[in-house]
Amino acid sequence: MLDNHDTEYKIPESFLFAPFSTKRKTFKKLDMVDIDDILSKELFYFDMLHLVSNQLSKDPPWENSEITVKAVIQQWKMLEPDLQISYAKRKPNLEVESVSIQSISLFLLALFWANNTPIKSLNVKEMMVSELKLKPVNCEERLLFILNKPTGYHSFIQLQQLFAELEKNYYKTLAIQGLKQKKEITAYE
Repeated sequence: MLDNHDTEYKIPESFLFAPFSTKRKTFKKLDMVDIDDILSKELFYFDMLHLVSNQLSKDPPWENSEITVKAVIQQWKMLEPDLQISYAKRKPNLEVESVSIQSISLFLLALFWANNTPIKSLNVKEMMVSELKLKPVNCEERLLFILNKPTGYHSFIQLQQLFAELEKNYYKTLAIQGLKQKKEITAYE
């Protein structure tokens, strides 16, 4: 029998969509606790694990979005300048493609986790983005545009705008929730 950290799971069919799909068909169980470490190893780790295993993590990232969404947005902010420089030099290459797909993946994580739900599919038409409460305007159409040409300059601009809108709406929602909680506490006193 394999050690717990050697456990391999089959990548769900719903996660095998271009441009995200890879030649890999499995992913390993990770024994890490730091969200940044996990995201650097396997971006959709928690979402895939949720679909394939009865071993749901104790603290799924979509239920602790105040910490995890901030971490995802921070990772995007570290990737964004490199992409911007690559596009300014007009030198798209394999690295730009890889970073672009990673950035799109980060947006999807931020979008779903901000809505306290896991990603169930990487096929935009099966994501049910329209049912999410917290999302940028015309999010589904803009995602389809980006995924049609993930390394295009205009796709990068759209992705920047989607992240900016999501981040603004997310922090606004958190602030409103904080005010409501404060009012409820004050009302009980």
